[in-house]
Amino acid sequence: MDALFAVDEPEANPHLLVAAREALGLTQSQLASRLSRLEGNRSKISQGYVSRVESGALTVTGERLALFAEALESTADLLASEAKLWSLGEGCLYHRNRKSTKASTLRVLHARINLLRLYLHRIAGLAGRSLPEFTWEPVRVGGMDGPDDAARAVREALHLGEGAVESVTEIAESMGALVIPMSLGGREVDATSLHPHGEPPLLVINTDAPTDRQRFTLAHEIGHIACAPDAGEDPEEMAQAFAAELLVPAHQVRADLKAMPLTPARLLQLKATWRVSAAALLHRAVDLGAITESRYRAINAQISALGWRTGEPEPLPTERATVVPGLVRDAVAKSGGVKAAAEAAGTTPANFSALFDIEGMDTASPARD
Repeated sequence: MDALFAVDEPEANPHLLVAAREALGLTQSQLASRLSRLEGNRSKISQGYVSRVESGALTVTGERLALFAEALESTADLLASEAKLWSLGEGCLYHRNRKSTKASTLRVLHARINLLRLYLHRIAGLAGRSLPEFTWEPVRVGGMDGPDDAARAVREALHLGEGAVESVTEIAESMGALVIPMSLGGREVDATSLHPHGEPPLLVINTDAPTDRQRFTLAHEIGHIACAPDAGEDPEEMAQAFAAELLVPAHQVRADLKAMPLTPARLLQLKATWRVSAAALLHRAVDLGAITESRYRAINAQISALGWRTGEPEPLPTERATVVPGLVRDAVAKSGGVKAAAEAAGTTPANFSALFDIEGMDTASPARD
């Protein structure tokens, strides 16, 4: 009779175990060592055991699930939840990265942005609010229209008018995207974005980069959600061309680029006007035929000699996201504190605070829509 009323214990979702481990940058061996230490070395946990658990060959429930949750800085209910995780080949996950970026770095970022998505769904529920609705119809690129047409459509739809874009973050949020600026632990990757069908796009921008590069990078990520490439079109080249036209429209900037000879000093003047880096303006100049390839190479060499590759003079002001911080403020206020909000999200208070910059946030009262 008791068996008829038995309640199945929650079981760990192997995919979430892998994601939580990779988000921390741990190997299976390192996780096994961490699990053994947390158990007080009463029973040594091997890499082989972790491998079998992650493959689904072994089931994790009860105290052992709680142990994995502690080791993976997650909650047991998150690790036992049913959730779809996304990978690079599924057409909704993008990176702006260097060619030299290691595969291990990308795996960490895949895992982090997948977990961030789950946290945000839970945070919105706790806050009693819905995530933004993304209704933008992407422009099909590769036929009659190009990425520059898509950029002009965005500027027109959002009534941006002439001249420089005041806030790229505001553009992304106006389109229904979730923007999260955070340190990605170096400069291998400038951004990563995730946009599953039927959900708002999630755009993570690397704050380790200078602000002018962050602005162009965010415009690049907007390109992935504003454009739909035809077969054979390179999504990254498409997003790059979109970003250039969104921030520095050809018909507006061409006169500025030809008004006087381009030099590093002149590029800094135009940087203040257009709010993009000198390097981006130099690229724009050669792409639009305002300077020759040889002149481009000469100025490029001067910029390198000046040390502008790591950081240009005249830094631009930092932009602030508003949508995600508003959700987090509401969740913290309504749950009674960071600890309760973090647990509801599925992570630890330390991780929650670091991800959403709680120290720099006023969490005393709910945010206004």
